[in-house]
Amino acid sequence: MKIRALSKNEFKSSGFIYFSNILDGFDKYEYIQLSPMTSIYEEVEKSYIKFIEKLFNINNKKLVIDFYKNRLDNNSIKYIEDRLKDEEKLLLHRLMSCGDNEDIFFEITDISYIPLLTKLNLKELFFVTFYFDKANFTLWGNYNYKFPLFSGKKENLEEIKKIAKQCSLL
Repeated sequence: MKIRALSKNEFKSSGFIYFSNILDGFDKYEYIQLSPMTSIYEEVEKSYIKFIEKLFNINNKKLVIDFYKNRLDNNSIKYIEDRLKDEEKLLLHRLMSCGDNEDIFFEITDISYIPLLTKLNLKELFFVTFYFDKANFTLWGNYNYKFPLFSGKKENLEEIKKIAKQCSLL
């Protein structure tokens, strides 16, 4: 299965780093601030896609997102769709039709979703948080192309810093 809804209980019992207010994340977890070396959108997008794909692969080729589709009305969906390519619209529709309307957590095992999810964040169309259980990271974005990455273990951040530098994000 490429995408599946997770219940809130399943999500919470999986040990993800989760907080509803970013200030809580800064207070409770170790973090680094990812920031691209350029402000050219196409290069920024490529850097973040490459970075998230690397985390996806480290995380046993999966990630979990929060996607509050229940907050999108028809006008909001149309607004987003008007800014997407046809193949991205197809992925968006698959995500929107997965699970119940109240589901907000989704496990993704198809790397082809990463460009769409990255674009939604970077273009400020719809904010998505990325959760990586094996790697014990949460990637929260986007603040002027800056994404804080939170970790439950300080030592994990050193390896991530290397990857971020390879992707021109530090």
